[in-house]
Amino acid sequence: MGQIDTALRERLIRAGCYRIDADERENTEIWFSPHLNQRFTFSGPITTGFDANAILRAAGMEDAF
Repeated sequence: MGQIDTALRERLIRAGCYRIDADERENTEIWFSPHLNQRFTFSGPITTGFDANAILRAAGMEDAF
């Protein structure tokens, strides 16, 4: 994993989000956000700050990258 991908996952976990499931064939992960009380998905690896910020917004968090 790249630096942005690792930092994003650490930030999500610190905020209380957690991974529910993953589809290894399509490289997609399903996460749960307690901030919005809903699930969100993303495909990895995340290599740009733009993509990382989009995922944070989907989780109900502020941009950080």
